[in-house]
Amino acid sequence: MKKARNKIQVNQQILIFILMVAMFVGFTALKPEFITMRSIDNILRTIALYGIASMGMTLVILTGGADLSAGSNMALAGVIGAGLLGNAIGAANPVSLPFPVTMLIAVAVCGVIGLINGFCISRLKIAPFVATLAMMSISRGLVYVVADSVVQGVSGSPVTFMDDGYAMLGQGSIGILPVQTLLFIIIFLLLFFFLKYRKSGRAIYAVGGNQEVARLAGLKPGRSILLCYMISGALAGISGLILAGKLSSAATVAADGYELDFITAVALGGTSMAGGSGGVLGTLLGVTFLAIMNNGLDMVNVPSFYQYLIKGTILVLAVYADKLLRKGKD
Repeated sequence: MKKARNKIQVNQQILIFILMVAMFVGFTALKPEFITMRSIDNILRTIALYGIASMGMTLVILTGGADLSAGSNMALAGVIGAGLLGNAIGAANPVSLPFPVTMLIAVAVCGVIGLINGFCISRLKIAPFVATLAMMSISRGLVYVVADSVVQGVSGSPVTFMDDGYAMLGQGSIGILPVQTLLFIIIFLLLFFFLKYRKSGRAIYAVGGNQEVARLAGLKPGRSILLCYMISGALAGISGLILAGKLSSAATVAADGYELDFITAVALGGTSMAGGSGGVLGTLLGVTFLAIMNNGLDMVNVPSFYQYLIKGTILVLAVYADKLLRKGKD
């Protein structure tokens, strides 16, 4: 059954790859500038920005859950990181810390939020949807609290700043590759080998397949769930810092609704929404598909609200494909 499921999964990924190539050719025919270095650079940056958080989403979906607080965590990391620099326009807070320290604090806070999600799910037995939906609201509220404490003017004002470290993270390049792309590659490789070769990584699949069976096999499902949600929170935080560095601004409404993109990327890549099957390699394919689509739709001037319709439809189709996958397994 497992081999049959893997074969269907691979077939799904091949289909997505073919559609992605066709989409790339189509956008190039409509807009020849789609294949310019500037356009390719933008696609690579989008893959990294969305991909880092999507890697974390992959882990929690492998456990059979989902992290709806990812977008809010991105925004929270942005306002914390930018606010702790102490040089924001109109800044009123007295704190002024170096760039690396602000990054570490922002990512750590998001990791703790992920731990709280994992605790609510694994120990309090709250459904992942409910727990992370509540944390999405709490995190977004904290975004406004932090931003207002930094810029004590109009409530909800963005934290606008200048910093060479964040500029390098969000806008810089090393050679022909953006810095954020190199960071994404490192994170991708670490998670790929973790899931494939580490015992704690392989345990995630067992927990997502059947928690009770995993427990009887001597595994600790609660520990795996805590780990996955903590990593998801931290990686969302890293993506949020990249977004802040890209814009030199941390808005209170930043990354609103990005959860849809992350879940869509994971589903497109063949990871089962029921948990226990899939991985970050498929998510890389899904993120690349979305990055090409987003860039192409922007270049042909498709309004944003139509893009939401397209993404929602793709998510439904991807989840339906997963349902057929599970049916094939049975």
